[in-house]
Amino acid sequence: MSQAEHLSATVAPAAPAAPSTPLPWKRGVAWLLLLGPLFFLSYGFANHAAAARASVPSFFYGWERHIPFLPWTILPYWSIDLLYGFSFLCCRTARETDRHALRLLTTQVIAVACFLAFPLRFAFERPATDGLFGALFASLTAFDLPYNQAPSLHIALLVLIWVQFARLRASWPWRWLIHGWALLIGLSVLTTWQHHFIDIPTGAMLGLFCLWLWPDEGRTPLQRDGQGSSRRTRLALAYGLGAAVALGLAYGVRPLAALLGWSALALAIVAWNYAYAGTAGFQKRDGRRSLAAAWLLAPHALGAWINARLWTRRHPQPDAITDDVWLGPLPGKAGMSAGRFAALCDLSAELPAPRGHWRYASHPWLDLVAPEADQLLAAARSIESLRGHGPVLVACALGYSRSAGAVAAWLCLSRRCPDMAGALALLAERRPAVVINDALRERLLEVEQRLLKENPMPELRQGPGGDAANDAAGHDIPHEDPQAARKAAYQAAHQAEITAALLGLSRPLDATSRMLTIAALVVLILLAVQPEAPSLWIPLTLSIVFGIAEYVFALRCAFDAPLFASWARRWEQGILPPDDLAAFDVAIRESGLGHQPTPTRPLADRTAGARRLLRYQCRCLAGQIGGWLGALGVLFIF
Repeated sequence: MSQAEHLSATVAPAAPAAPSTPLPWKRGVAWLLLLGPLFFLSYGFANHAAAARASVPSFFYGWERHIPFLPWTILPYWSIDLLYGFSFLCCRTARETDRHALRLLTTQVIAVACFLAFPLRFAFERPATDGLFGALFASLTAFDLPYNQAPSLHIALLVLIWVQFARLRASWPWRWLIHGWALLIGLSVLTTWQHHFIDIPTGAMLGLFCLWLWPDEGRTPLQRDGQGSSRRTRLALAYGLGAAVALGLAYGVRPLAALLGWSALALAIVAWNYAYAGTAGFQKRDGRRSLAAAWLLAPHALGAWINARLWTRRHPQPDAITDDVWLGPLPGKAGMSAGRFAALCDLSAELPAPRGHWRYASHPWLDLVAPEADQLLAAARSIESLRGHGPVLVACALGYSRSAGAVAAWLCLSRRCPDMAGALALLAERRPAVVINDALRERLLEVEQRLLKENPMPELRQGPGGDAANDAAGHDIPHEDPQAARKAAYQAAHQAEITAALLGLSRPLDATSRMLTIAALVVLILLAVQPEAPSLWIPLTLSIVFGIAEYVFALRCAFDAPLFASWARRWEQGILPPDDLAAFDVAIRESGLGHQPTPTRPLADRTAGARRLLRYQCRCLAGQIGGWLGALGVLFIF
């Protein structure tokens, strides 16, 4: 990767969302055909293996006897089976489908292994229940014996399924319904007297662990980063020892078992990151870690934050180095605002970065490990690029080592210091507490030797917006009025990007419509053997007709969304929108997909047409819902 490309990847604004693609439902069905039988076979095997033992212990707290038994909560408890299958409809790509399936599979394997290794038994006797709820409890008892307790597979699967549904772009009532129902399912494992309390945090940790193991973006922590060292090995052993001690304490101190077990898991993951996965295990992107990493590593992050505040308590403020570049610990939002910093270059992997209006560049490095020369140069180029926006804070957890190395590389890269010795002397003068150990000093000397062989400054030239990557976009701008043309292209790009985002709303609408259509078909099939209820045919048939019409509009939205996203990307690079639209119309005519009018339609007309498609889709979905409401009305009336 060239220097300009690296700058564009680290500090340039995020690219528009990826084009939408048809749902990979066939791939999801194939995974379900594998996961379904595996679930019933492995879960049942673990249950009967525990039942065959002479004695199976229980683990619960005394206050759990006061948890009420609520028979009606068997409904949300059972609903997870239905949501298990529908969760695959939330996957938009083949990668998402595979990652979701691998999470479910890994959760199943780990949970069953725990059930076989240390089975637990539910200790209370469930009260007798009759009616519909009694029938549901009876079917549950026929399949699920009172074993397979910790970690709760029900809770682990709920975490994975809830994440799938929560990522849908839905309006706030639907989002509240998703979160509320997920909470109800989580509580139902207690109110149905199916699990003890300890099963809930252990199940949640299992679900989050599998979510961390198979992330949506980036590489999995199962892949090696290829940058091992003796220093990293020693740190991995130290964190591993801490995990073992915490686990032993969790076994001996029952009131704190959940908290100590959480800490043990966090330290074990950090040990794995140092030994194998590297910074990818912290899953920090754009200053924030993934949901799974944030929760799993919360005890370690809290410890790192406390450690940083203790080390910097006598000198918590950053220090000015030169030319609006500052060096200090990673601040909060208030610290960034108080320092009036326009940009932040973040070099920590273990702590989240503050969010705000400032520019941001991230280079996550492992703590107490010297970065490579390429990493130091990449951070130095980001610092130089960020300087075009105002004062820059270069920060890590303490602001003493990692960030100091990056600033030293920048001082040599920008020729503000003649050599690395002068850069280190300037750092020691402006921030006396900096720590440059032997390993980091060797990397900095390697940076100095590489800079002597090349002239990097031409690649650090700044465009009007302060990004080197923006200069390359100016080659396609006409010479007569480049500023006006660039402004018009940016405005058109933003309009196209907004339209693409609006068309992206078509996906959750289509997923909801498909569920309603499938449900209507299932009910109609069941009604075929019950001719005494013919009045339901009319509203359900109307719902299916509206569902077919909605699917037609959804296909149009799925076709148009990537086109608008592609236009937004190209126009941000300087391609003139009128010329691009004219070429698109020619391509449409030659492909036989339609007869575009001449002259070319303006972008405003195209965006208006896209909004109409989305409105038509919403009306069809409303018609489907109306059909279902009509069917419910028929049931209540007759």
